[in-house]
Amino acid sequence: MKIERYDISLDFDFKNLKYNGYEKILLETQDVKLDAMNFEIQRVKMNGAETKFQYDGKVLKIDGVNENKKTLEIWFSKEVETTQLTGIYKARYDGDDKYIISTQFEATHAREFIPCVDKPEYKAVFKLDVKVDKGLKVISNMEAKVSYVEDKVLYSFDETPRMSTYLLYLGIGNFEEIEDNSRQPKIIVATLPGKSCKGKFAIEVARKTIEFYEKYFDIKYQLPKEHLITVPEFAFGAMENWGAITFRETALLADDNSSTQQKIRVSEVVAHELAHQWFGDLVTMKWWDDLWLNESFATFMSHKAVNETFPEWKMWESFLTGETAPALMKDSLTTTHPIEAHVESESDIEQMFDDISYGKGASVLRMIEAYLGQEKFREGISKYLKKFSFSNATGNDLWDSLSEASGENLKPIMDSWIKQEGYPLVVVQLIRNQGKFRLALRQDRFLLNGKNDEKTYAIPITYRLNGNNESVLMRERTLEKELNAYPSQLIANVDKTGFYRVLYEDLDLALRTEKSSMEKWGLLNDYFHFLIAGKIDLETYKKVLAYSARQKSTLVSNEIADQMRILFAISPSKYGDLVRDTLRETIKLWSKPKGRLEKMAYSNVASTLAIADEGFSLGLAKLFDDYDKLDGDIKQPVAIAYAVTGEEDSFINLLDKLRKSNLDEEKLRIINSMLSFKKDFLVSLTLGLFYTGEIKKQDIVRILTRASSNPYSRIAVWTWLKLNIDKIREIYKGTGIFGRVLSDSLPLLGIGIEDEVTNFFQMKQIKEAERGIKAGIEMLHALSKLA
Repeated sequence: MKIERYDISLDFDFKNLKYNGYEKILLETQDVKLDAMNFEIQRVKMNGAETKFQYDGKVLKIDGVNENKKTLEIWFSKEVETTQLTGIYKARYDGDDKYIISTQFEATHAREFIPCVDKPEYKAVFKLDVKVDKGLKVISNMEAKVSYVEDKVLYSFDETPRMSTYLLYLGIGNFEEIEDNSRQPKIIVATLPGKSCKGKFAIEVARKTIEFYEKYFDIKYQLPKEHLITVPEFAFGAMENWGAITFRETALLADDNSSTQQKIRVSEVVAHELAHQWFGDLVTMKWWDDLWLNESFATFMSHKAVNETFPEWKMWESFLTGETAPALMKDSLTTTHPIEAHVESESDIEQMFDDISYGKGASVLRMIEAYLGQEKFREGISKYLKKFSFSNATGNDLWDSLSEASGENLKPIMDSWIKQEGYPLVVVQLIRNQGKFRLALRQDRFLLNGKNDEKTYAIPITYRLNGNNESVLMRERTLEKELNAYPSQLIANVDKTGFYRVLYEDLDLALRTEKSSMEKWGLLNDYFHFLIAGKIDLETYKKVLAYSARQKSTLVSNEIADQMRILFAISPSKYGDLVRDTLRETIKLWSKPKGRLEKMAYSNVASTLAIADEGFSLGLAKLFDDYDKLDGDIKQPVAIAYAVTGEEDSFINLLDKLRKSNLDEEKLRIINSMLSFKKDFLVSLTLGLFYTGEIKKQDIVRILTRASSNPYSRIAVWTWLKLNIDKIREIYKGTGIFGRVLSDSLPLLGIGIEDEVTNFFQMKQIKEAERGIKAGIEMLHALSKLA
């Protein structure tokens, strides 16, 4: 089958949330079967003649004619979705009576908008005409000519390039816009009324990012404009619709009053979605087996682009904490999957949007770039994009392009990482025998449950020996190198570019070796997970932790804050003193923070210390009286301290501040603090804001994960989740998000009630979240051993 084009005309009844549609499809095929979910199909014509059709609510089958080339016309009507956040749906703001209509089609939801062949391989040209009530604005992938037809406004959009159905977009509502039309492409930010001024930073980032990509890929951006659109209720963080990218408000809006973390997030998400305009939109995977091609590459390139624009933000350090670390954790579970995994059902597709497809894939690309060199890697990517522009490709096509550019056959190496799950633990030993020394490396698969698995990988090993960087491709389980003498300095996995962990037989040698911040982070992150896996004892971990707490590195301090939060959540009584002592030592490094990253490190350390140290919290909470005047980086720990040391009156004050806030960034900051109360009923009241709409449907992911780390309200949060699980499940129906919610929240939420949590989900049988539930429970059992 081949689809040439879709000509689509829609007439919207915005108030009653429905529309009438006419669609003309040019295609080449014998049998016609279209994906079409929950339409009222009124008429069908084939090549100008009325024709019979069969429709079961999911698939539209049309009686064939002998000609292979067909012109298919369909008249239909459809209601806009009001409970879920996929397909074409109502996105509320400021109560139920204010809303926009927006779309979210990835992976298989375009069929809920128009009858179509809803598979990425079937690219087509789209021509869209939309009639709406006067006063409403319509946004789609292309620019539009606006005219008036009777009492309505007609938006006639230019035809798109050939693209996949999941990249089509339609938004209708009272949008407010600002734009930069100084040069091509025109960049436009569209927001809810009163918020567009906070889109100026995103426009600045987008302009610089597009220019960077055009130079890096040696391919111009293909469309005349790029819309960046905030959607008030949005299940995903952002979506790369070609020329009309959608975002959560917290992923697009920032200004000088925003925290450093918020500005970095906006920059990274904007750059991620813009990378997709080439890698995903211009060239698209043939099938969802290769989803990682889209997401891993966009993740990798976004950090490269932001690092170029804002070098002071040290984005490759952010990459380690935001991408590599979560991927290493999830990939150390038996429930993991290969980066390239065979998928068939819609639920399988949706569950592929995880830390493996994003973070692991991106980390492997970083490892391969380090192995090949930056210029050869760039040349291979450019060759790939030029060869497959406006069409589809597979992972093998990318390896071929990279191999051609580098002169090295990468497929055997890449198959080791892409087609098999997990990653190696590399044990570093120094062996002395008859006066001679050898560096000995051994690889085993690293599993968080501590079990042995002799799976091997083709590892681009890097190490620094006595100040000299060296590298070797380790294909077998063991590898040895002769040395002249026992080294004075040795560190493996230089700048943590490799997707593997390193365990040293001589830990003291590694500790006294000069290391970059990324290498210090790698040592601390590895040894924390060795503790969980039972590879080392608590005293060995404390040794690495004490060393790390003295290192003036924002990257290391942020990691300490994260690890201490987990340990305190597992058992305040067992780890409280260690957490407090470590964080008190760490926060001394940032008592007078200079620059945005140091302020962010102080904020992260102070936020965790506020939870664990009541004395510290009492002092910090005094700043809450001047909360609105505080620096954006200081607000979070102050609000947490205010909640930790307060009771009902503090709840009332925080709730009042929440209700007066107009920005999601500020609202989430306040909600995070309200989930830190030591009184469990106050945490339950906070979760109850979900019923009033003051916690958005889209944010329940972050809220549950945050609430699960409060050891004082664990049972209350678990009870709330059980009562509301079906409602949350319905919101995220048709996506893999619910599985990710449970994967991230169950490991801490279930501490002390492991059997109850396990039995509950065995009985509940939530198929669309099955992988996430299994991962969450496996991680729960691993952490429980530390309790």
